[in-house]
Amino acid sequence: MTMDKTPRFIDRHVPFQPAATTGIPHQYHDVPYAPGARHTLDIYLPNDGVAPFPVVIDVYGGGLYFGQKSSHKLNPALQLRSAGYAIVSPDYSLSYQQPFPTQISELKAAIRFVRAKAALYGLDPNRIALMGESSGAHLAVLTAASETVGQLDRGLGNHLGVSAAVSAVIASYGPYQFDQFSAQFDLLKITPKFRETGQADSFEGVMFGGHAPAQIKDQITAADPAHYLTAKMPPLLLTAGTADQVVPYVQSFNLAASAMTVMGTDQVQLHLVDGAHHGPADFMTADIVAERVAFLNRWLD
Repeated sequence: MTMDKTPRFIDRHVPFQPAATTGIPHQYHDVPYAPGARHTLDIYLPNDGVAPFPVVIDVYGGGLYFGQKSSHKLNPALQLRSAGYAIVSPDYSLSYQQPFPTQISELKAAIRFVRAKAALYGLDPNRIALMGESSGAHLAVLTAASETVGQLDRGLGNHLGVSAAVSAVIASYGPYQFDQFSAQFDLLKITPKFRETGQADSFEGVMFGGHAPAQIKDQITAADPAHYLTAKMPPLLLTAGTADQVVPYVQSFNLAASAMTVMGTDQVQLHLVDGAHHGPADFMTADIVAERVAFLNRWLD
């Protein structure tokens, strides 16, 4: 029998690849949004237009185990600059630095900072959206959903009197049902990329302190954005690829179905991209960019 030599997700070497920010004339780096490590953000303004600019705060993915601000995973968000959107890239704690759901409080602190200091950077405090990919999509949706019900906020930062609400969320190929990976891949007849999927040493297991997700039902429920959905949830654009071997695309379908039930079909868009894999590469096409711009223009106008 041949042994599977594919490295575990957490054992991979993932070097930093910078975002394509060369030539952007107006950018700010390492701006502290709260005290403490990994609590800084970068800001990239559009080349053209008149401030204040609407804002997209982009949350990078990496299984809560890899990643940092202004990496190549920011490139899909940077495509929106040409449509007049300012892009903000915040850092947050990885799962081995601070336990989940600390990251939700960090992102809410970043939103409050952006809103409180908007005038300083030419940003519109009343037009802020969240965007995320992979685990960043999960964080983005959970941040927005939990804010509408006043949960998962530890009061980080210096602007606690400022709202952390957003006007729209774009989430691409995110994980939302952390105990369903193996069963859903079996249902879809897709072989998962990582052999440890569903186990304690999977990225989703490490995220929950080294426990197999199926064994910690209460924590899994508390991490599912669907648990917090109300009619106050901001409009949601979900995308995923049907060839995704990291996160079953049906998780985006299921979240969309739950959101439509609670929020109404007009507030939720789902785009399943035929043959698309996990990661930014298949989600930077002209039609996807146009879809995102139209969505933002509609809800941030």
